[in-house]
Amino acid sequence: MTIAIAQTGAPTAVVNRSLAGFMRAVGQTPVLFGRGGPDALVDGTLTTERPTDADLQRTGSWLRGGRRAVSSDDLDAIIENLESAGVTGLALIGGNGTMAFLDAISTRAAERNTALRVVGIPKTIDNDIVGIDHTPGFPSAARYLAATATDMARDHEAMAGIEKVRIVEVMGRDTGWLALAASFHNHDPEYAADLVLTPEDAFDLDEALARIDSALTAKGRAFVIVSEGVAPELTRQPVKAQNHTRLIQGGVARVLAQAASDSLGVTARGEVLGTAQRCNSALISPVDAREAHQLGELAGRWLVDPAGPTDVMAALDRDGTAATLALTDVAGRVRHVPDEWRSADPRDLRAFHTWLSPLVALP
Repeated sequence: MTIAIAQTGAPTAVVNRSLAGFMRAVGQTPVLFGRGGPDALVDGTLTTERPTDADLQRTGSWLRGGRRAVSSDDLDAIIENLESAGVTGLALIGGNGTMAFLDAISTRAAERNTALRVVGIPKTIDNDIVGIDHTPGFPSAARYLAATATDMARDHEAMAGIEKVRIVEVMGRDTGWLALAASFHNHDPEYAADLVLTPEDAFDLDEALARIDSALTAKGRAFVIVSEGVAPELTRQPVKAQNHTRLIQGGVARVLAQAASDSLGVTARGEVLGTAQRCNSALISPVDAREAHQLGELAGRWLVDPAGPTDVMAALDRDGTAATLALTDVAGRVRHVPDEWRSADPRDLRAFHTWLSPLVALP
């Protein structure tokens, strides 16, 4: 028996913990590592080189990530490469696009009468995988954002004399989970954002400017959180593209800051937090680190067990109970923020903050 593991998409602060859990579970079973995302699988550049324990405690991704628009020929190449290497089990770490990729690999293997068992290990800071309470990577990104946003709000208060509006942009693609996480302020109650803009709510520039103006009137400054997926028509960012190969670089915060400055006649700053959200080592969520390891361990255990589940993604219930989700139920589907947590006013998000609190574990 030989099994293989690879990762697609971007790193998270805890994705190496999933690899650590996987390796613990497989023990002495021969493992091939696809370092470099889907390209490694298509090109057949699998290696037996193993990470050190120190590698697996750091951020980034030892497996490395990457994206590729996978063709039918690519799928055939993957199956041929895995079969030539004697691989009978494959684990992929990633988000909903990765689960669609893994499902396609499994389907093509079946069409070619190639025996291949597959298990997905969830990973994304965007928290947009259906069927699970939260996705590994999200709690750490949420912890970073919650701490950073309140710090930035305090900084903004100090500078409000010359900077009336500050608009802070977070990641999340076309969902608002991270933007809502940046509104968490239980640890610093006086420094909530005044406005949170998410892709789940239709964007209206005039309405957004009116709400900023209301905050200015009430307190002399306005601190706003905006998701990168709000109003993609303003920035032409590929936030809705599956398995995209273009970088999402943001920019809506700066567009809105310029609009606020022009319309309201005030000084405004647009900040893009960028990749720090997914790689900060100082604010890793303890829950996130533990669960990422646990999910990797589940996947490894299932692949080395001939009777273990296949064509599934490993999952955890809210209480930590292991569960399986069929890849076909997860692949390519997007989990948006539910209706009851869709509010632009952080004061209306207490139920969401209660749900998030044990994940971010801020004092």
